[in-house]
Amino acid sequence: MSDRGHLTPAHHLEELLARAQNPFDVRDTVLDRLRSAVMCQVELYGWRHRNVPAPALRCSSFRHVFLLADGSSVLLWELRYDSPDGAGELHEVYDDTEALRRAERRAHRRMGERGEPDRPGRTAAVFDFLTGSPGTACPRREYPEGDSADHARRLLRRAENQDRPGEETLRLLSSALGHHILHVPGPRMRAGDCQVWCSVYEHAFLLADGSEISLYELEHNMTGTGRLACEVYPDESVAGQAAHRLARERGLDL
Repeated sequence: MSDRGHLTPAHHLEELLARAQNPFDVRDTVLDRLRSAVMCQVELYGWRHRNVPAPALRCSSFRHVFLLADGSSVLLWELRYDSPDGAGELHEVYDDTEALRRAERRAHRRMGERGEPDRPGRTAAVFDFLTGSPGTACPRREYPEGDSADHARRLLRRAENQDRPGEETLRLLSSALGHHILHVPGPRMRAGDCQVWCSVYEHAFLLADGSEISLYELEHNMTGTGRLACEVYPDESVAGQAAHRLARERGLDL
């Protein structure tokens, strides 16, 4: 949801624009549509971190998803990055993915001005994962370092569906060298006075032999009590089918 749970979509939008250096880049037509927003969610979209040379610099992009009263959605894109002169974190906001891409490239060039960064994957390197704009081909995927085999075990351990991937998948993922998590665009719902949450996330793993495996996590609160539940599937379409089945069982349409 929004950065602080008590914020309404209107308050969230107000804070997003207030901290941005370029609020004028959001078109008035987009702002007019956002006035009917009933829900909002913030999703990490891209990340880059330079360790050397000092000072360490970070650059992150976020997708702010606003669900409107008519069931449609509007996206705003936020870029956050450390100022090379140490002045603190700067924020920019855009309503267009290509504008975000240009801003990301500009920020990344500035991160490399003090010297050429090491290649991703080496100690004290620049690590990044950029998801690609919706409807376009994704750039080459980079995997941040981490205990990816343990991440896979924890993901499958919390999955509640009986047809979740089993021991063979765990065996394959025991050699995982890196992973990243990407939100899969999908519908969000508000049924009457009850907010219904349903999202799918891709957990992509890089294996020791250079191959890649993805698992798809369905996170939802369609449990009867509103409790948040996790289900894991080996295929994005199967996760989507499960989401629609859960909705139909409750008389809802995704």
